[in-house]
This record gives sequence, structure tokens and C-alpha cells, in this order.
Amino acid sequence: MKIPEQQADARLRLEQVQSMMTRMDLVSADRTLLALEGHDLNDHDTLLLSILRLQWRLHSDASLMGMVWLEQVLALTEKAAMLPDDPLIEAIALNCLSLLQSRMRLHHGALSSLERAHELAGTAAKPALGFEFQASRSRIMAAAEMHEDLLRLIEQLLPQREVMPVGALHRVLNTGATACFVLADEALAPPDDALWQRCRALHQDALQLAESEGLSEDALLSHLNLSLVEALIGAPEDARPHLQALLLRPDSSIMSQVAGAPWAVEFSSRLIEWRESPSAQTWQALLAFERRVKEEVGPSMQFVHEYVLRAIARHGLAAGDADAALRASHALLALQRQRVRSVSFTLTQAMQDVFSLQRMRLANEQLTRQGTQLEQSLAARNAELSQALGRLQAEASIRRAAEAALQQANDELEARVNSRTQELELALRTVMKQEKQLALGRVVVGMAHELNTPLGNARMGASVIHDRATELAHWLNDGQVRRQALSEAANALSQCSSLVDRSLESASILVQRLKALSLDGAQEVAQDFNLCQLLRDTLSKEQSRLSEGHIAWHEDLPESVTMHGAMHALGDVLREVLDNAIGHGLKGAASPQLSLSLQHLPEGRVLIRIQDNGCGISAESLPRVFDPFFCGQMGREGAGLGLSVVRMLVEELLHGQIEISSQLGQGTRVEVKLPLSWEKRR
Repeated sequence: MKIPEQQADARLRLEQVQSMMTRMDLVSADRTLLALEGHDLNDHDTLLLSILRLQWRLHSDASLMGMVWLEQVLALTEKAAMLPDDPLIEAIALNCLSLLQSRMRLHHGALSSLERAHELAGTAAKPALGFEFQASRSRIMAAAEMHEDLLRLIEQLLPQREVMPVGALHRVLNTGATACFVLADEALAPPDDALWQRCRALHQDALQLAESEGLSEDALLSHLNLSLVEALIGAPEDARPHLQALLLRPDSSIMSQVAGAPWAVEFSSRLIEWRESPSAQTWQALLAFERRVKEEVGPSMQFVHEYVLRAIARHGLAAGDADAALRASHALLALQRQRVRSVSFTLTQAMQDVFSLQRMRLANEQLTRQGTQLEQSLAARNAELSQALGRLQAEASIRRAAEAALQQANDELEARVNSRTQELELALRTVMKQEKQLALGRVVVGMAHELNTPLGNARMGASVIHDRATELAHWLNDGQVRRQALSEAANALSQCSSLVDRSLESASILVQRLKALSLDGAQEVAQDFNLCQLLRDTLSKEQSRLSEGHIAWHEDLPESVTMHGAMHALGDVLREVLDNAIGHGLKGAASPQLSLSLQHLPEGRVLIRIQDNGCGISAESLPRVFDPFFCGQMGREGAGLGLSVVRMLVEELLHGQIEISSQLGQGTRVEVKLPLSWEKRR
């Protein structure tokens, strides 16, 4: 039995995917996840695969956030927490949760999730993963502007650098340098300040580590940071090599995965140009860049604007533009005001306490000057304080009672919520069961409806043949066979046999198309073929129908694209889609037009688009076009199986996706996304 060994290998590869995403190697992570999705995994590894796939999507698209995604991550985390014998899954789920919490600026929640994930990694005896979580923790602390706390964490982690994973160590060095950078930049510290020197040392340490370990993307991140630091405080000749290293790799994932990276590269370039040639022209270019940043960056990347403003404030006098430096300082003050608004209420309360204390001191001085009224005033004050103390004690008692009642109400509410959740889950299972029964019913009704007509015609023809044969037998027995009657009987038998044959052929075609709904990928062997030539051949076979319908067609195809996959299945898909467009979509159109195009997509995929300007599909019918036996002309033309078979071929055999978008009266667009390299699933 090799199943336990296969499961152990699957778990190891899943753990490797977590490490790949931690060091932002998303291409390798996606490739491994796709390979594992076809394996027979146990329940624990299936849950872990779902968590990692969601984490990969969050890493791939920095714009994904909000309550919908948060609810998905929380649901997976709750499932992972119910596996007490497998703490690693909960740790990885919490790490995914912290990523989304940090993106939504729930920094304290993200740090709490990572702290728990770090504990679970220790329980699971995965120290390397624990260091990865600590590195993520340092990144979140930097985003939360907890710079002093971050530097203390770095001091705790760096003595353990010999046992830390290389990627985690690189991120720790980078975040530590970032904390030094922010503290020094906000204080407009001079270039020889200790914070600047430590920032440069940490970034250089990170760069040497990445280059020695072959971490090209991490090395580019260090080049990005050093180009900015050296441009701000160092000589331009120190910053230029780092900027050049970035410009040599414009397609690097750093540009899309690191927030503000393209802006930082351009900022470094502008600043280096001014420092190399401190002219009015280069200074004005830097000011124009600041205005563009102000207009185009959103709230999530406001820090880029702050860096540019501080650079202008720092170097404005050296550029002979004191007004620009003053404006930058004012803009920085405005941004800082936005930050302090969050603590304005606390400051107001503190000022009220100060004023109360001052009023008390004035009252005490007045009591001292009054002399003889001191004892009476003190007595009255003591009485007031006693009454206030009594009121406070009463309020405290009421508050404790209210808290107890609130806790009880909260417990009862939680119990009702749990009960209601169970009821909703039961109702959902019932609804799903009913939906399956309804779907089966629709299939049976559609099949019966389509088969009734040809089978009824066949039975009618067979009945007529039987009646004519009986008449001939009577005529032969009575010896009254006439030539005209025999000719009429032969003609009727011929017509009825033709009707029976056509009806049985229609029923056979319907059965064959129904069998296609249970398509097996083993029916066709993958082969190499020219995808563009297949598209042109398929379109040329419809040339006569295009000419008959006066349909103007346009193709936008490369000269040649090699594909490895199920060529005949893809041909069936294209023929069916073109048949729908020509036979249904463009029928009756005033000026019918049809277009066919091919577009390359990332990660070895292509997009085939077929579009017409025909009658379109109504909003009510569009969600059902892929349902078996759904047809706007049921019983008159078509069985409603074509697009259902098309979706089966695309998704199950060709491993792709198909989407149909349409509006009534405005045409229909069909988009098929396919991998260029197809591997048959075992």
C-alpha cells in the first residue's frame, strides 16, 4: 500500500507551497497547487489546499479585501481550529488571516493572529515556519508604524540568524531597515545620523544575503530600498548602480507585488538626476513628480507622497527653492494632522483634566487667603466628596449588575445564534437536495419531451406498415389483389419506412448528444497541433453558411500558435459555438457580423473570443444557457444540449473555462480560456 506514502508526500509539498508564497515565488506555488488538485488527498490536506489556494489569490491580487474575503478566511480558520491533532493547518490559516487583516489595516488583529500561528508552529515542531511567521509579524509592525517595537523585535531575532530560513532573515533585515528609514526620514535627520547608518547597513546586509543565496527577487527589493536611501542621503554614484539593477528587470514581480514600487523607482531616478545635475530643470521635474504623485496615489499609498514631500523639504534650500521646501513642510503638517485626529479625543480629555486641576489649585489658594473660612470650606468639600464617593459606589454596583446582565444576554444570544446556524445549515442541505431533484426532473422531462416526437412518429409509421401488411394479406387470401391497390400499398409502406428511419435516426442523435454529458477524458489522446490553423479550418467549413446568410466575418489571429491537447474536442467546441452564432444568434440580423480572435494570456494560456452582433440572449435566459435541455425553441429546433456539451468539453477535457456575455438585441460574446499545454488527468 503506497497511500500513506503518497499522503505524506502531498503534505510535504503543501508545506513547500507555504514557503514559496512567503518568499513570493507565486509561479512555483501555483504550479504545485495545480498539480496537487488532481491528487486523492485526505480531508486535512484538502482543507490545507483550500487555505493555500485562497492565500495565493490574496498574494496575487493586492486589491482583494473586504468582509466577503474576511468571512471566507474566517470560515476556513474555524474549520482548521476544529483539528486539534493537526495544529499546522490552523497556523497556516491564521497566517492567511493575518495577511487579510493587515491589508484591511486591522494591524492589532493581524499581530494577534500571527502570535497564535507562531505558537502553533512550535506545537507542530516546525521552527522554520515559526521564523517565517515572525518575519511576517515584523512586516505588519512596520505597516502599523510600530517602529520602536519593531527594532526591539529585530534585536531579538538577529542573534538567531544562523538557524533562520534565508527568506525570513531577508525580510527581517528589510523591515528593520524600513523602521530606521522612517524614523530618520520623519525627523529629517542628517546623513551621518546613526539611524541612517543602521538603515544602510541592514539593507546592504539583506542585499548580500539575497545575492549569495540566489534570491533574485529579494535582491531586487534590496536594490529598490538602497536606491532610495542612497538617493536621499548618499552620493548619486552610490544610488545609480542600485537603480540600474532595477531598470534591467522591468518585468520583475517586485513591481507588481510591492506597494508603491514603480513610484519609488521613478522617485529615486528623479532625485538622482537632480543630485547629479542640480539645475532648475531637474528640480522642477522633481516638483512635477510630486504633484503627479499627489493626484494619482490613493490613501493606501499615501506614504509615497510623504517620502517625496520630505525629500523636497530636506533639499529645497540646497536647490535654492525655499518656497517649495516651505510648501512641502506645510503639506507634511497637513498629513500629520490627519494622523493626530485619531487621538484628538484623548488629548481633549487630558486637557479637561488639566483645567480641572488648575481650577482646584485656584480654589485652594482662595481658601488659604480667606483664612477663617478654610475649615468651613474644607468641611463642605469633604461632604461633597463623601456624597460623590457614595454616588460612585452606587454607580459601580449598578455597573457590575449591568455587566453581569449583559454577559448573560450575550451568552444567551450566542446560544441562539448557534442554534439558528444549525437550523440554517439543515435548511440549506434540504434546499440543495431539492435542487438536485429538480435538476434531475428537468433532465428527465427534457429527454422525454425530445424523444416523444421521433418515437411517436416511428410508432405511427410502424402502425401504418402493420395495417398495410394486414390488408395485403387479406387481399392475397381473397385473391382480389389489384395492381393499383398494390402500388398504393407499396408507396405507403415506403413512406412509412422512411418516416420510421428518420425518427429513429433523430432519437439516436439525441441519445448520442446526451451521452456526451458524461464525457470521459480518456476518449481522446493529446497531440501537438497549430491552434490558429484549426480556427481557420473551422471557420472555412462554415464559409457556405456565412455566404448564404450574407454574414461579414473578421478574424484576428497570429500566424501560428502551437498547442498540445485534445484537438478534435476543441474542434467540436468551435463548431458548436459557430453553429449557434450563425444558426441562431445572427438569424434575421439586418447587417450580420461575426469576429474570431486569439489573445495570449499569462502563465501559458490563450483566450479565444467569438463575437456576433445578433439578437443576443435575454437576462433571464443567460444564466441557464449551459443547462442540459435548455433551449429557447424547445420542441421546434435543437435539443438544448449543444452548449451543455461544450462546457463539459472545455472544463473537463480541455481543462479551461468558458464564459458567455450577452444583452438582448446587442449580440453575444463567447470567451474560451485554455492552457497551451494539456496533461491528461489520470
